Amino acid sequence: MIRNYLRVAVRALWRNKLYSLVNIAGLAFSMASGLLIFMWVMDEHQVDHFHAHRDRLYRVMENQQYTDGRVYTFNSTPGPMAPFIKEKYPEIELATRFTWESNNLFEHNDKRFVEKGRYVDQDFLDMFTFPFLAGDPHTALKDKNSVVISRAMAERYFGKEPALGKLLVLNTKTTFTVSGVLADIPHQSSIQFDYLLPFQFFWDENKSWLEHWDNNNIRTFLLLKEGANVQAFGEKFRHELREHVKETTTELFVQPVADMYLYGDFENGKQAGGRIEYVRIFFIVALVVLLIACINFTNLSTAQAGQRAREAGMRKVIGAVPAQIFRQFMGESMLIVLLSAVFALLIAAIALPAFNELASKHLALNLLDSRLILIVAAMLLITAFFAGSYPALFMSRFRPVEILKGQLKSGRSASAFRRVLVVAQFTLSIFLIISTIVVYQQMAFMENKDIGFDRNNLFYLWMDGDMPGKYETVRERLLRADGIAQVTASGQLPIDIGNSTTSVHWEGKDPETKILFSVLNVDYDFIQSMKMEMAEGRPFDRALVSDSLNYIVNERAAEKMGYRDGTAGKDLTLWEVKGKIVGVVKDFNFGSLYRPIDPLILHIRPRDQSCLIIRAREHETEAAIRSVEALAHEYAPQYPFKYAFLSQDWENYYKAEGQRGKIFNAMAGMSILISCLGLFGLSAHAAGRRVK
Repeated sequence: MIRNYLRVAVRALWRNKLYSLVNIAGLAFSMASGLLIFMWVMDEHQVDHFHAHRDRLYRVMENQQYTDGRVYTFNSTPGPMAPFIKEKYPEIELATRFTWESNNLFEHNDKRFVEKGRYVDQDFLDMFTFPFLAGDPHTALKDKNSVVISRAMAERYFGKEPALGKLLVLNTKTTFTVSGVLADIPHQSSIQFDYLLPFQFFWDENKSWLEHWDNNNIRTFLLLKEGANVQAFGEKFRHELREHVKETTTELFVQPVADMYLYGDFENGKQAGGRIEYVRIFFIVALVVLLIACINFTNLSTAQAGQRAREAGMRKVIGAVPAQIFRQFMGESMLIVLLSAVFALLIAAIALPAFNELASKHLALNLLDSRLILIVAAMLLITAFFAGSYPALFMSRFRPVEILKGQLKSGRSASAFRRVLVVAQFTLSIFLIISTIVVYQQMAFMENKDIGFDRNNLFYLWMDGDMPGKYETVRERLLRADGIAQVTASGQLPIDIGNSTTSVHWEGKDPETKILFSVLNVDYDFIQSMKMEMAEGRPFDRALVSDSLNYIVNERAAEKMGYRDGTAGKDLTLWEVKGKIVGVVKDFNFGSLYRPIDPLILHIRPRDQSCLIIRAREHETEAAIRSVEALAHEYAPQYPFKYAFLSQDWENYYKAEGQRGKIFNAMAGMSILISCLGLFGLSAHAAGRRVK
């Protein structure tokens, strides 16, 4: 019986080549698109899930509440916290501190590279699963002059030689011994690094500010004990900071490490989604494209019912029951879906490299992967059911007497149903196109928005060697160099200001008022070099010695301070340094466009200005870069010359949105292609029926 069904199905496909081709092409392209999206969704859900203790790993978060009613959520914590709470709370098995990414120069003989890495406690290697190729993970960071490096970093310095026990010099000053070599860091890790250095070394170098409980610059991770009650621990742990910082309103909580990648957004102290929202959207989009292809199949199959009706009628006359007719046509649908799946795998394999580049992923089409097999099997069954069940049911309900007498009519209901399905197809396609347009409009808005300063022709580098100590000389020489219009410096990138404090006092401040101010340390010429506009007062003046203690605030800060009769000239104290507000700069974006502009204070502190910002003359950028490079090699000969464009960094902040827009565009185009294939098939069928 099965062999007969198969033979009839193959014969039917061959006899109706055009419709078979349209069906197979539509299903193949939609299944290939769906497969790529489902692989992406699966990969997103696997980020940070490879750690052996993932069910017990948590990161410490802070909810800081202010008198303006806003609650800010941070993943930075005080430096002393990890060892203190590890001793205090019996629920904690291990705890580690974890710094933000550091760029440091490493040397070995004549090989010199700037590497990205972190400072961590020894517990880090026992908490997280990063396999060792050499060394002991339980002791690798106990010596503060030891370093653990990745395999790629080991090969850069030592080639094929064993790296264990070799020496590396950090920033031309301190020698470290390689105590461990890690396997390549998985791409499915949100924590990436080339090296790990002992936190104790970092502590000794920065103890003056790290030891304070009111300074949040370190990330803290915990491994709770087996069976620990997380909710009960959270209640005990919530007010820990109140024992160390007077009058703080900050509350602590823990978030599973397995959730921090997909559920990283918080609003007013509550979890508010994150990347998971895009994962859900693309999952739905993949289903929509697959649904469009199923509608195609249903339309074409029911349109051909008249051509297959006599066959169904004869089978019923010789004794076939409706269930057998149903199975026969479901079998044909399954055959088409199987053929489509084969072509879908081929299309997906061809498109995968381009998709990986588009999505910044490292997906692999491994046909032996049980998860991939499950995805393909689910797609086969779901597609076969939704695409084939209605046509099979439609064919099995024909009356043999009417068929054999030639009295079969497709009926208005069937024709109307097909029209409804066609409208549904294009409605779904138009929905995807509109969504794509919205995404692209959002991207265009981000790229073209006036952010309060001119980011064009600006490039920067982090000052190394003698450059920070001799900044004034460097600045004066650069201003006389080819291609350079303006030079300034700051403590952080002006589009990524991370420092913030509540230690701000101003005239008329209510003692109970607590507002979080962002703080940026700048050079005197910062406002002019960035081409910012003043709303009130004046910029800093290098000729005025008093300006080294004065401040400039943005409009948002002036508003928060409550000044209605002018802000310039008012007293302001930042970190116990008293000065005057000399001006109010117009608000500019120094963070994500998704967030409102926060209150900001600009101040002068030359010793902490590490970012050199250069504005090139129009059309003379290359000459400006050459001038800076020559000077950098003179003042920091040990360090490789690296620079970046501020405009490019700004675009990179929204790179993910651009990638999602391109994926949306591809899926919308695919839906239109599949819909047009179906429309072509129906048109060909209608034309064929009118040929005499």
